Amino acid sequence: MVTGHLSSERLVLTVATVVVVGVLAVATWSLAFVSTGTADQPQVDADVQQRYEAIDGVNATQTTTIARNGTVASRTAYDAALRPGTGKKRLAVISTTAQRYDLRVSNGSSLWLYDRSRGTATRISLSGAESNRGERLQRLFSRLNMSTATDTTEPQSVEPLPVVPRTEGRPVESTGAMTVSYRGTESVDGREAYVVHVAPANETAAYEQTVWVDTERFFPLQTRTVWTTDGERTVVTTTYTNVSYDTGVSADVFTPDFPEDTTVTAPETPETRTYESVSELEAETEMRVPEPDVPPGYELQSATRTQGRISGVGLRYANRTSLLTVAKYNRPADQTERNASVTIDGRPAQVSRDLTPSVSWSCERYRYTVRGEGVSADRLIAVGQSVGCPAGE
Repeated sequence: MVTGHLSSERLVLTVATVVVVGVLAVATWSLAFVSTGTADQPQVDADVQQRYEAIDGVNATQTTTIARNGTVASRTAYDAALRPGTGKKRLAVISTTAQRYDLRVSNGSSLWLYDRSRGTATRISLSGAESNRGERLQRLFSRLNMSTATDTTEPQSVEPLPVVPRTEGRPVESTGAMTVSYRGTESVDGREAYVVHVAPANETAAYEQTVWVDTERFFPLQTRTVWTTDGERTVVTTTYTNVSYDTGVSADVFTPDFPEDTTVTAPETPETRTYESVSELEAETEMRVPEPDVPPGYELQSATRTQGRISGVGLRYANRTSLLTVAKYNRPADQTERNASVTIDGRPAQVSRDLTPSVSWSCERYRYTVRGEGVSADRLIAVGQSVGCPAGE
Protein backbone atom coordinates (compact mmCIF):
# COMPACT_ATOMS: atom_id res chain seq x y z
CA MET A 1 0.00 0.00 0.00
CA VAL A 2 1.26 3.46 -0.84
CA THR A 3 1.65 5.52 2.30
CA GLY A 4 3.04 8.72 0.82
CA HIS A 5 1.22 11.40 -1.11
CA LEU A 6 2.10 13.14 -4.36
CA SER A 7 3.11 16.74 -3.91
CA SER A 8 0.78 19.37 -5.36
CA GLU A 9 3.13 20.05 -8.28
CA ARG A 10 3.62 16.38 -9.03
CA LEU A 11 -0.10 15.80 -8.83
CA VAL A 12 -0.85 18.56 -11.33
CA LEU A 13 1.66 17.10 -13.75
CA THR A 14 0.16 13.66 -13.35
CA VAL A 15 -3.15 15.26 -14.24
CA ALA A 16 -1.66 17.04 -17.22
CA THR A 17 0.42 14.28 -18.75
CA VAL A 18 -1.47 11.13 -17.86
CA VAL A 19 -5.06 12.09 -17.24
CA VAL A 20 -5.22 14.84 -19.83
CA VAL A 21 -5.96 12.21 -22.45
CA GLY A 22 -8.53 10.74 -20.13
CA VAL A 23 -10.19 13.25 -17.86
CA LEU A 24 -9.41 16.58 -19.46
CA ALA A 25 -9.99 15.40 -22.98
CA VAL A 26 -12.92 13.25 -22.01
CA ALA A 27 -14.64 16.37 -20.77
CA THR A 28 -14.38 17.86 -24.21
CA TRP A 29 -15.79 14.82 -25.95
CA SER A 30 -18.92 15.04 -23.83
CA LEU A 31 -19.74 18.52 -25.05
CA ALA A 32 -22.06 19.67 -27.80
CA PHE A 33 -21.06 22.25 -30.39
CA VAL A 34 -23.10 25.41 -30.63
CA SER A 35 -23.88 26.83 -34.02
CA THR A 36 -22.10 30.11 -34.57
CA GLY A 37 -23.72 30.81 -37.91
CA THR A 38 -20.38 30.72 -39.74
CA ALA A 39 -20.28 29.31 -43.25
CA ASP A 40 -17.10 27.32 -42.65
CA GLN A 41 -18.47 25.15 -39.83
CA PRO A 42 -17.91 21.63 -41.19
CA GLN A 43 -20.44 18.87 -41.70
CA VAL A 44 -18.37 15.85 -40.70
CA ASP A 45 -19.48 12.74 -42.59
CA ALA A 46 -16.63 10.48 -41.49
CA ASP A 47 -17.05 7.71 -38.93
CA VAL A 48 -15.09 9.63 -36.31
CA GLN A 49 -14.77 6.81 -33.80
CA GLN A 50 -13.64 4.32 -36.44
CA ARG A 51 -11.17 6.78 -37.93
CA TYR A 52 -9.64 7.54 -34.52
CA GLU A 53 -9.48 3.96 -33.25
CA ALA A 54 -8.11 2.70 -36.59
CA ILE A 55 -4.83 4.56 -35.99
CA ASP A 56 -2.30 1.72 -35.65
CA GLY A 57 -0.06 3.39 -33.10
CA VAL A 58 1.18 6.94 -32.61
CA ASN A 59 4.70 8.16 -31.91
CA ALA A 60 5.22 11.82 -31.00
CA THR A 61 6.80 14.36 -28.70
CA GLN A 62 4.35 15.35 -25.97
CA THR A 63 5.02 18.67 -24.25
CA THR A 64 3.04 19.71 -21.19
CA THR A 65 3.31 23.20 -19.72
CA ILE A 66 1.73 24.35 -16.46
CA ALA A 67 1.51 28.10 -15.77
CA ARG A 68 0.09 29.89 -12.74
CA ASN A 69 -0.87 33.57 -12.82
CA GLY A 70 1.14 34.07 -15.99
CA THR A 71 4.33 32.39 -14.75
CA VAL A 72 5.42 29.02 -16.12
CA ALA A 73 5.61 26.63 -13.18
CA SER A 74 6.85 23.64 -15.15
CA ARG A 75 7.45 22.41 -18.68
CA THR A 76 8.11 18.76 -19.48
CA ALA A 77 8.73 17.06 -22.83
CA TYR A 78 8.19 13.35 -23.30
CA ASP A 79 8.95 10.77 -25.95
CA ALA A 80 5.41 9.42 -26.34
CA ALA A 81 4.07 6.18 -27.81
CA LEU A 82 0.39 5.25 -27.66
CA ARG A 83 -2.41 3.24 -29.18
CA PRO A 84 -5.63 5.31 -29.53
CA GLY A 85 -8.74 3.79 -28.02
CA THR A 86 -6.89 1.34 -25.77
CA GLY A 87 -5.45 3.45 -22.97
CA LYS A 88 -1.98 2.07 -23.78
CA LYS A 89 0.67 4.77 -23.51
CA ARG A 90 4.35 5.20 -22.70
CA LEU A 91 5.87 8.56 -21.70
CA ALA A 92 9.63 8.82 -21.22
CA VAL A 93 10.97 12.17 -20.01
CA ILE A 94 13.17 14.01 -22.50
CA SER A 95 13.55 17.23 -20.53
CA THR A 96 11.86 18.84 -17.56
CA THR A 97 12.11 21.93 -15.37
CA ALA A 98 10.91 20.15 -12.24
CA GLN A 99 11.30 16.81 -10.52
CA ARG A 100 9.17 14.28 -12.34
CA TYR A 101 8.67 10.57 -12.75
CA ASP A 102 11.17 9.45 -15.37
CA LEU A 103 8.78 7.02 -17.05
CA ARG A 104 5.03 6.46 -17.17
CA VAL A 105 3.74 3.26 -18.70
CA SER A 106 0.09 2.25 -19.11
CA ASN A 107 -1.17 -1.05 -20.53
CA GLY A 108 -4.76 0.16 -20.52
CA SER A 109 -5.74 -1.26 -17.14
CA SER A 110 -2.78 -0.20 -14.96
CA LEU A 111 -0.44 2.78 -14.91
CA TRP A 112 3.14 2.60 -13.61
CA LEU A 113 5.01 5.74 -12.48
CA TYR A 114 8.76 5.10 -12.29
CA ASP A 115 11.24 7.20 -10.32
CA ARG A 116 14.76 6.18 -11.35
CA SER A 117 16.62 8.11 -8.64
CA ARG A 118 14.66 6.41 -5.87
CA GLY A 119 14.40 3.05 -7.58
CA THR A 120 10.65 2.99 -7.02
CA ALA A 121 7.51 2.61 -9.08
CA THR A 122 3.86 3.17 -8.21
CA ARG A 123 1.15 1.11 -9.89
CA ILE A 124 -2.30 2.68 -10.23
CA SER A 125 -5.43 0.95 -11.52
CA LEU A 126 -7.13 2.87 -14.33
CA SER A 127 -10.82 3.52 -14.89
CA GLY A 128 -10.82 2.83 -18.62
CA ALA A 129 -11.77 6.39 -19.58
CA GLU A 130 -9.41 6.38 -22.57
CA SER A 131 -11.11 3.29 -24.02
CA ASN A 132 -14.31 5.36 -24.33
CA ARG A 133 -12.58 8.24 -26.07
CA GLY A 134 -13.49 7.23 -29.60
CA GLU A 135 -17.14 6.98 -28.62
CA ARG A 136 -17.00 10.43 -27.09
CA LEU A 137 -15.34 11.86 -30.17
CA GLN A 138 -18.16 10.40 -32.26
CA ARG A 139 -20.77 12.06 -30.04
CA LEU A 140 -18.93 15.37 -30.21
CA PHE A 141 -18.96 15.53 -33.99
CA SER A 142 -22.50 14.17 -34.17
CA ARG A 143 -23.56 17.20 -32.18
CA LEU A 144 -21.49 19.40 -34.47
CA ASN A 145 -23.51 18.09 -37.39
CA MET A 146 -26.76 18.62 -35.47
CA SER A 147 -25.89 22.22 -34.61
CA THR A 148 -25.07 22.91 -38.25
CA ALA A 149 -28.44 21.55 -39.27
CA THR A 150 -30.33 23.82 -36.85
CA ASP A 151 -28.96 26.90 -38.65
CA THR A 152 -29.30 29.09 -35.58
CA THR A 153 -27.13 32.11 -34.92
CA GLU A 154 -27.71 32.06 -31.17
CA PRO A 155 -25.27 30.06 -29.00
CA GLN A 156 -27.01 27.12 -27.29
CA SER A 157 -26.07 26.31 -23.71
CA VAL A 158 -24.59 23.01 -22.59
CA GLU A 159 -24.15 21.87 -19.03
CA PRO A 160 -20.91 22.14 -17.02
CA LEU A 161 -18.61 19.16 -17.50
CA PRO A 162 -15.66 17.56 -15.67
CA VAL A 163 -12.34 19.25 -16.35
CA VAL A 164 -9.81 18.17 -13.74
CA PRO A 165 -9.80 15.30 -11.25
CA ARG A 166 -11.18 16.11 -7.84
CA THR A 167 -7.79 15.34 -6.29
CA GLU A 168 -6.67 18.68 -7.73
CA GLY A 169 -9.70 20.46 -6.28
CA ARG A 170 -12.64 22.01 -8.02
CA PRO A 171 -11.38 24.49 -10.59
CA VAL A 172 -14.52 26.57 -10.44
CA GLU A 173 -17.90 26.54 -8.74
CA SER A 174 -20.28 27.35 -11.54
CA THR A 175 -24.07 27.17 -11.55
CA GLY A 176 -24.36 28.40 -15.13
CA ALA A 177 -24.27 26.49 -18.37
CA MET A 178 -21.27 26.16 -20.65
CA THR A 179 -21.24 27.04 -24.33
CA VAL A 180 -19.09 25.48 -27.02
CA SER A 181 -18.07 27.13 -30.26
CA TYR A 182 -16.34 26.03 -33.44
CA ARG A 183 -13.42 28.32 -34.24
CA GLY A 184 -12.35 27.15 -37.66
CA THR A 185 -9.13 25.27 -38.39
CA GLU A 186 -5.54 25.93 -37.42
CA SER A 187 -2.23 24.21 -38.00
CA VAL A 188 -0.57 22.28 -35.18
CA ASP A 189 2.98 21.36 -36.16
CA GLY A 190 1.99 21.25 -39.82
CA ARG A 191 -1.27 19.30 -39.37
CA GLU A 192 -4.68 20.88 -39.92
CA ALA A 193 -6.95 20.71 -36.88
CA TYR A 194 -10.52 21.64 -35.99
CA VAL A 195 -10.53 24.14 -33.11
CA VAL A 196 -13.16 23.79 -30.37
CA HIS A 197 -13.55 26.34 -27.58
CA VAL A 198 -15.49 25.83 -24.33
CA ALA A 199 -16.42 28.64 -21.92
CA PRO A 200 -19.12 29.58 -19.38
CA ALA A 201 -22.29 31.02 -20.90
CA ASN A 202 -22.00 34.07 -18.63
CA GLU A 203 -18.60 34.90 -20.18
CA THR A 204 -16.73 34.76 -16.90
CA ALA A 205 -13.04 33.93 -17.01
CA ALA A 206 -13.35 31.16 -14.40
CA TYR A 207 -12.92 28.33 -16.89
CA GLU A 208 -12.24 27.74 -20.55
CA GLN A 209 -10.84 24.98 -22.71
CA THR A 210 -9.63 24.81 -26.30
CA VAL A 211 -8.95 21.58 -28.17
CA TRP A 212 -7.33 21.12 -31.59
CA VAL A 213 -8.47 17.88 -33.32
CA ASP A 214 -6.74 16.50 -36.44
CA THR A 215 -9.17 16.93 -39.36
CA GLU A 216 -8.10 13.67 -41.00
CA ARG A 217 -7.48 11.19 -38.17
CA PHE A 218 -9.41 12.93 -35.36
CA PHE A 219 -6.48 12.68 -32.96
CA PRO A 220 -6.40 15.55 -30.39
CA LEU A 221 -3.16 17.35 -31.24
CA GLN A 222 -3.39 20.01 -28.54
CA THR A 223 -5.42 20.76 -25.42
CA ARG A 224 -5.35 24.01 -23.47
CA THR A 225 -7.34 24.17 -20.23
CA VAL A 226 -7.63 27.27 -18.04
CA TRP A 227 -9.31 27.59 -14.66
CA THR A 228 -9.24 29.96 -11.71
CA THR A 229 -9.42 28.82 -8.09
CA ASP A 230 -9.03 31.16 -5.10
CA GLY A 231 -7.69 33.89 -7.37
CA GLU A 232 -5.02 31.67 -8.94
CA ARG A 233 -5.25 31.21 -12.70
CA THR A 234 -3.88 27.87 -13.88
CA VAL A 235 -3.20 27.05 -17.54
CA VAL A 236 -2.34 23.50 -18.60
CA THR A 237 -1.32 23.04 -22.24
CA THR A 238 -0.45 19.69 -23.80
CA THR A 239 0.81 19.59 -27.40
CA TYR A 240 1.84 16.73 -29.66
CA THR A 241 4.55 17.47 -32.23
CA ASN A 242 6.61 15.29 -34.57
CA VAL A 243 3.51 13.12 -34.83
CA SER A 244 3.68 9.86 -36.80
CA TYR A 245 0.55 7.77 -37.30
CA ASP A 246 0.26 4.02 -37.94
CA THR A 247 3.65 3.25 -36.47
CA GLY A 248 2.58 -0.21 -35.31
CA VAL A 249 3.78 0.26 -31.72
CA SER A 250 4.37 -3.22 -30.29
CA ALA A 251 2.72 -4.48 -27.11
CA ASP A 252 6.13 -4.75 -25.41
CA VAL A 253 6.37 -0.95 -25.35
CA PHE A 254 3.49 -0.85 -22.85
CA THR A 255 4.97 -3.48 -20.54
CA PRO A 256 6.96 -2.18 -17.53
CA ASP A 257 10.68 -2.90 -17.96
CA PHE A 258 12.10 -1.48 -14.74
CA PRO A 259 15.29 -2.85 -13.14
CA GLU A 260 14.75 -5.99 -11.06
CA ASP A 261 15.56 -4.19 -7.80
CA THR A 262 12.78 -1.60 -8.33
CA THR A 263 10.39 -1.36 -5.39
CA VAL A 264 6.83 -1.40 -6.74
CA THR A 265 3.98 -0.21 -4.51
CA ALA A 266 0.27 0.06 -5.20
CA PRO A 267 -2.68 1.62 -3.43
CA GLU A 268 -5.36 -0.74 -2.26
CA THR A 269 -7.94 -1.01 -5.02
CA PRO A 270 -11.29 -2.79 -4.87
CA GLU A 271 -12.27 -5.55 -7.27
CA THR A 272 -14.85 -4.44 -9.82
CA ARG A 273 -16.94 -6.67 -12.10
CA THR A 274 -19.06 -5.40 -14.97
CA TYR A 275 -22.42 -6.79 -16.12
CA GLU A 276 -24.51 -6.06 -19.20
CA SER A 277 -27.85 -5.93 -17.38
CA VAL A 278 -29.30 -5.04 -13.99
CA SER A 279 -30.70 -8.55 -13.60
CA GLU A 280 -27.21 -10.05 -13.98
CA LEU A 281 -25.91 -7.66 -11.32
CA GLU A 282 -28.79 -8.45 -8.95
CA ALA A 283 -28.02 -12.16 -9.27
CA GLU A 284 -24.43 -11.56 -8.10
CA THR A 285 -24.95 -9.21 -5.16
CA GLU A 286 -26.86 -9.19 -1.90
CA MET A 287 -27.02 -5.39 -2.01
CA ARG A 288 -30.29 -3.95 -3.28
CA VAL A 289 -29.64 -2.30 -6.65
CA PRO A 290 -31.05 1.26 -7.08
CA GLU A 291 -34.02 1.73 -9.41
CA PRO A 292 -33.63 5.27 -10.79
CA ASP A 293 -36.05 7.02 -13.11
CA VAL A 294 -33.65 8.18 -15.82
CA PRO A 295 -34.63 10.81 -18.42
CA PRO A 296 -36.03 9.60 -21.77
CA GLY A 297 -33.40 8.66 -24.31
CA TYR A 298 -30.88 7.22 -21.84
CA GLU A 299 -29.94 3.56 -22.14
CA LEU A 300 -28.09 1.34 -19.68
CA GLN A 301 -24.46 0.93 -20.73
CA SER A 302 -23.24 -1.24 -17.86
CA ALA A 303 -23.87 -2.33 -14.28
CA THR A 304 -21.00 -2.87 -11.86
CA ARG A 305 -20.30 -4.53 -8.53
CA THR A 306 -17.32 -3.40 -6.43
CA GLN A 307 -15.92 -5.40 -3.52
CA GLY A 308 -13.25 -4.28 -1.09
CA ARG A 309 -12.89 -1.98 1.90
CA ILE A 310 -15.66 0.01 0.25
CA SER A 311 -18.21 -2.15 -1.57
CA GLY A 312 -21.07 -1.06 -3.75
CA VAL A 313 -23.01 -1.25 -6.99
CA GLY A 314 -23.22 1.18 -9.90
CA LEU A 315 -25.30 1.86 -13.00
CA ARG A 316 -24.06 3.75 -16.08
CA TYR A 317 -26.48 5.31 -18.57
CA ALA A 318 -25.80 7.27 -21.76
CA ASN A 319 -27.53 8.96 -24.66
CA ARG A 320 -25.92 10.42 -27.77
CA THR A 321 -24.33 13.34 -25.97
CA SER A 322 -24.15 12.75 -22.22
CA LEU A 323 -23.54 10.26 -19.42
CA LEU A 324 -25.27 9.59 -16.11
CA THR A 325 -24.18 7.27 -13.30
CA VAL A 326 -25.86 6.08 -10.10
CA ALA A 327 -23.66 4.59 -7.36
CA LYS A 328 -24.46 3.03 -4.00
CA TYR A 329 -21.80 2.00 -1.51
CA ASN A 330 -21.29 1.18 2.17
CA ARG A 331 -19.77 4.48 3.25
CA PRO A 332 -20.74 5.94 6.66
CA ALA A 333 -23.06 8.95 6.68
CA ASP A 334 -21.50 12.34 5.98
CA GLN A 335 -22.41 14.73 8.77
CA THR A 336 -21.35 17.85 6.88
CA GLU A 337 -24.68 18.16 5.11
CA ARG A 338 -26.93 19.04 8.05
CA ASN A 339 -27.76 22.49 6.66
CA ALA A 340 -28.09 21.40 3.02
CA SER A 341 -30.68 23.30 0.98
CA VAL A 342 -31.59 20.15 -0.96
CA THR A 343 -33.03 17.03 0.63
CA ILE A 344 -33.71 13.59 -0.78
CA ASP A 345 -36.28 11.46 0.98
CA GLY A 346 -35.92 13.81 3.95
CA ARG A 347 -32.14 13.42 4.08
CA PRO A 348 -29.76 16.36 3.50
CA ALA A 349 -27.95 16.11 0.17
CA GLN A 350 -24.66 17.53 -1.04
CA VAL A 351 -25.03 19.07 -4.49
CA SER A 352 -22.08 20.00 -6.69
CA ARG A 353 -22.90 22.41 -9.50
CA ASP A 354 -19.34 22.69 -10.74
CA LEU A 355 -17.86 21.20 -13.90
CA THR A 356 -18.79 17.70 -12.77
CA PRO A 357 -22.33 18.09 -11.38
CA SER A 358 -23.40 15.53 -8.81
CA VAL A 359 -25.72 14.91 -5.88
CA SER A 360 -24.86 12.70 -2.89
CA TRP A 361 -26.81 11.68 0.19
CA SER A 362 -26.67 9.08 2.97
CA CYS A 363 -29.32 6.69 4.16
CA GLU A 364 -28.93 4.54 7.29
CA ARG A 365 -26.25 2.20 5.97
CA TYR A 366 -25.44 3.36 2.47
CA ARG A 367 -24.20 6.36 0.57
CA TYR A 368 -25.63 7.28 -2.85
CA THR A 369 -24.14 9.46 -5.57
CA VAL A 370 -25.66 10.47 -8.90
CA ARG A 371 -23.15 12.06 -11.28
CA GLY A 372 -23.40 13.37 -14.83
CA GLU A 373 -21.43 14.58 -17.81
CA GLY A 374 -23.47 16.92 -19.97
CA VAL A 375 -26.36 16.76 -17.48
CA SER A 376 -27.66 19.56 -15.26
CA ALA A 377 -27.45 19.33 -11.49
CA ASP A 378 -31.22 19.83 -11.25
CA ARG A 379 -31.81 16.81 -13.45
CA LEU A 380 -29.44 14.77 -11.30
CA ILE A 381 -31.37 15.84 -8.20
CA ALA A 382 -34.58 14.56 -9.82
CA VAL A 383 -32.90 11.22 -10.53
CA GLY A 384 -31.66 11.08 -6.95
CA GLN A 385 -35.14 11.78 -5.62
CA SER A 386 -36.47 8.86 -7.65
CA VAL A 387 -33.92 6.61 -5.89
CA GLY A 388 -34.49 8.03 -2.41
CA CYS A 389 -33.79 5.90 0.68
CA PRO A 390 -35.50 2.52 0.29
CA ALA A 391 -36.98 1.02 3.43
CA GLY A 392 -34.32 -0.41 5.71
CA GLU A 393 -31.53 1.76 4.34
